[in-house]
Amino acid sequence: MRNGCSIHYPMSLNLSQILPQISRLGESIAERRRMQQEALPTLKSHLEHASEMEADALNARLSKAGDRWPGAAPCDEPINAVFPAPSLPETYTIIGADGSQIYPDRHALAFYYLINIGSISVTHGSQDTPLVNQASSLFYTQDDLYDQRGKPIQPAMVNLRRDVGEMQALATAAKKVTSHPALAILDNSLLLWMTLEAGVGAQKEIDLQLRAYLEAIDTLRDENVSLAGFIDRPRNANVLALTQLAGMMLEDITPETVQTNFYPGLVDYDLFRTLIPAGSRSARFTYSSPLNRDFETAGHQIQFFYLNPGPGKHVVRVEIPAWVGQQPALLNNLHAGLLHDCQTTGGFPYVLVRAHELAVVNPHERETLERYLERRLLQAGDTMGPSQKSITKGWTQNRRRHRL
Repeated sequence: MRNGCSIHYPMSLNLSQILPQISRLGESIAERRRMQQEALPTLKSHLEHASEMEADALNARLSKAGDRWPGAAPCDEPINAVFPAPSLPETYTIIGADGSQIYPDRHALAFYYLINIGSISVTHGSQDTPLVNQASSLFYTQDDLYDQRGKPIQPAMVNLRRDVGEMQALATAAKKVTSHPALAILDNSLLLWMTLEAGVGAQKEIDLQLRAYLEAIDTLRDENVSLAGFIDRPRNANVLALTQLAGMMLEDITPETVQTNFYPGLVDYDLFRTLIPAGSRSARFTYSSPLNRDFETAGHQIQFFYLNPGPGKHVVRVEIPAWVGQQPALLNNLHAGLLHDCQTTGGFPYVLVRAHELAVVNPHERETLERYLERRLLQAGDTMGPSQKSITKGWTQNRRRHRL
């Protein structure tokens, strides 16, 4: 409008349509919670049944389940066991790493992507200053941006390289540890799931990244550093699948029948949050998947357990290599160290909070990067600039108030 008035942009969200759906969402959540409460006694009894089953009988069921069965297998601990918090070492080092990225955008000033990795190493029980590191990498070459078929790189491949960078940051920090025990943690699964999502035409690069990832885990093992992936609010149902399998008649088990979910809407979290008191952990399990068998071949089969970092009935999933689970000292130090590092934040590792802070690229930093890139492109004689689509989207996203 003229005469010094401002233009007020309408809201993009139609609240009159959304509010009734929000009400129904709340009712749906309440209904699911009611169903969960009603199912818990059955889940607990099934867990007890599985724990009492003879090993040969359970193994026979596991064998018949097939390669596509999405369940868990027990390790060398009773399935229903609960392990209290071990004593905390007087001195220990904990390392955390996290990463962020800017994805390639064909509408931007230039076609590139960026990966930023932050890591921190803190030694408790000493006067040592925490060691902080940031690693920023810009990817812009033909090999970086296009796969073997000449197609543009997909976000999954960027995520894969970020995950590998995080593990390499842990391995680099582990080499600088001067006192033990020590543990290293990621805010992620240890299984490199992005190798399954990076797409056709990228197998050569996937193999290269997987090899680098496993070599970094080799380093952590050689340095005698406990490794863990910390997963908050896990949505896995692998142990529930195990209890379901244990309750089936052997003759009824086929690769097809085990795909049926007897506990719809329920996950392991629903069971273990009622079983594990603050500070304790569940038994260890292995995850049945072809990817984990590849890790096992490399000497790093991935196991997991559920941990209540306190306070309250909050549980997280913690993934570890088998070589951590098979060494009581490494496992106990990891258990105790995680609990200690979670105290400051109320249930999430402090080093992961700081690593994220180091890794995240905020809007101001991204804008600075874009301005610098624009100047360099102009100096190089490139005047193309961003696409018109990007420019017009910027108008609406900024939602500036223009005075006319």
